[in-house]
Amino acid sequence: MKILTVKDLSFENEGYFAFKHVTFSLSQNESIEISGDSGTGKSALLETIVGLNTPDSGTAKYSSGARISFMPQIETQHVDIPVGEYLETSRQLAGKLAVDSDQLNDLSAYMGMRPYIDRKVSSLSLGLKQRVSFLQAVATRPSVLILDDPFSFQNSFYAHNMVDIFKDLQDHGSGIIVTTSKRDPINDDYFDSRYVMEAKSLEALRKNHDWYLLSFKATTDSMAITKELAGYMANSFGNIIELKVPVVQKESVIRTMLEMNYLFEGMMNLEV
Repeated sequence: MKILTVKDLSFENEGYFAFKHVTFSLSQNESIEISGDSGTGKSALLETIVGLNTPDSGTAKYSSGARISFMPQIETQHVDIPVGEYLETSRQLAGKLAVDSDQLNDLSAYMGMRPYIDRKVSSLSLGLKQRVSFLQAVATRPSVLILDDPFSFQNSFYAHNMVDIFKDLQDHGSGIIVTTSKRDPINDDYFDSRYVMEAKSLEALRKNHDWYLLSFKATTDSMAITKELAGYMANSFGNIIELKVPVVQKESVIRTMLEMNYLFEGMMNLEV
């Protein structure tokens, strides 16, 4: 059953479109990944879907009775009370459908927050504040969980713990939307549906058609290939270099190579 339907959604910010004509849907027991570089409009899209922005056109409609929980990319609220008190208050405000106190304590321990339970939220590092925001979002047991870049300040261990938690919600009927970046330590296989934000629009990724072979020509001014780019190396012959990259990283890799004074020769869509 569909619990969120987004149709032809556009949002303009300060004279520029953050995104245009976005259409997709979310069903129960479904997880969606929206990936893309910084500045591509991922956060603006999620903020519009949850009602923090007023769209210039289109709609985002939830099913009747949907309970929505949103974790922003960076929590701007200044919280000057201890972590434990803050999470418990949030849990109580969510009502009977939220986890109970023991479950909240278990979730906090799983996310490594037990040593900080008596610390004021405002005194925590950005990564720890992000975990608090995540715990607040999942503890309500929402039917729609929307997470904006939740892994950005987490190591691989806690990023995977986050996935374990929201996958459990998904298994019990929740629909999940998560934005990610190319640096995140999470495998795309965790998600049922994948999209990429590119050129201010949302493009669905097909699992077997989302890799490209990019061809570049080295010049006398070209810089040495970085360690990160070397991981995409497919072929090298003469002054021609070919890189195999996922579509979500295609534009950023092309931009980086151009900045390193390589000439872009073309690209080919691959079946993997």
